Amino acid sequence: MEEFFEVARACAVSHGPPFTGRATFVPYEFECAEDRKRLHSLRISAIVFHSNGFRSVPSRDVAGATDSTCKEITVSSLDRVSPRSCELSSAAHGRVRRCPLRTRSGQCPLRRVAEFAGFTLVELLVVIAILAALIAALLPMLAQMSATASRAREISAARALIGAWQMYAHDADGALLPGYKSGLPAYDAQHNAIATQTIGVAANRWVWRLAPYLGHDLQALFVGEHERVLHELETTDLSNYLYQTSVFPSFGLNSVWVGGDENFGGFNSAYLGLYGKFYATRLSGIAQPASLLVFASARGTDPSPGNESDGVTEGYFRIVSPSFDARTWASEYNAADPASWGNLSARHGGDTVASFADGHAEARTPTSLDDMRLWAPEATAKDWVLTPAGG
Repeated sequence: MEEFFEVARACAVSHGPPFTGRATFVPYEFECAEDRKRLHSLRISAIVFHSNGFRSVPSRDVAGATDSTCKEITVSSLDRVSPRSCELSSAAHGRVRRCPLRTRSGQCPLRRVAEFAGFTLVELLVVIAILAALIAALLPMLAQMSATASRAREISAARALIGAWQMYAHDADGALLPGYKSGLPAYDAQHNAIATQTIGVAANRWVWRLAPYLGHDLQALFVGEHERVLHELETTDLSNYLYQTSVFPSFGLNSVWVGGDENFGGFNSAYLGLYGKFYATRLSGIAQPASLLVFASARGTDPSPGNESDGVTEGYFRIVSPSFDARTWASEYNAADPASWGNLSARHGGDTVASFADGHAEARTPTSLDDMRLWAPEATAKDWVLTPAGG
């Protein structure tokens, strides 16, 4: 530092008598190298020159004072440091003095600071912390957006499905699609009947009877993540493909009360004699189509080896009402036991996608579907149960 003042004194003295008695200043900011291992920050806001010496003072004490002849030794900002900045010159005498702050290696600390200028460790950590906070804030938003998109896709698929169901009824002169009935044919994409020995029991389920009204595009029945299952089945033999797709579509049909299901007394003369015609078989027999549930997101049990979810799988062809001739649902929804809540799947943030006989589809909570008036055309109360005719 003393060497710097010596240079500053030489600059002041070189101006001679006109300089004497008035104050000038040179803004100066630099990094002072005390030795080659340590850099100390030193800031001098002004150097005031007098005839009898000089001293450093805050810049506000000499605001407005200038000395154009000494401006060449000014370094106003480290951002503009260059090799010339380390040279102190006296324009009046044409002399150039080397920077007195050079280390023994001959390097100017100003130049070293300029060469290694960049993010400090603290600044880098701050940037990383900010980025981490932004990512943490964005991830839930992205997950929510993905969930919303998945729900929208399934609602759209449910609308297409109920539309196909309505077209079937119109083509059948108002007769509803049977939910589960043996002895009915199934057709391929060319409208040829699939051989009974090939399709087997799969023909009993509604899936392959409704497939022609979906253009045989089963992606309408295997939605979202469930689409992967369809692609895997397409690589298997035909019999397995026909069977598995008939059991595990994304949506289940309310077949017990809509269309009929022979596993629940449908098409059975003994049951019909006891309970009467308890399920709808024609569109005209549905008094309130806007509130009659037809399809809903479903899940079932797949005991196949290698199942990753302990036997529970998304998709099942049938959904079952809260009651039949007695209460069948458990007191609370249990995702680990599909049958305990009628095979409904609440895979959309706790909601299931449901479509109704009038053609609309919406997301509903499973608990909101615990109402027999949404399931059975003849139900008159939330906890209604089937009783013998005339009983």
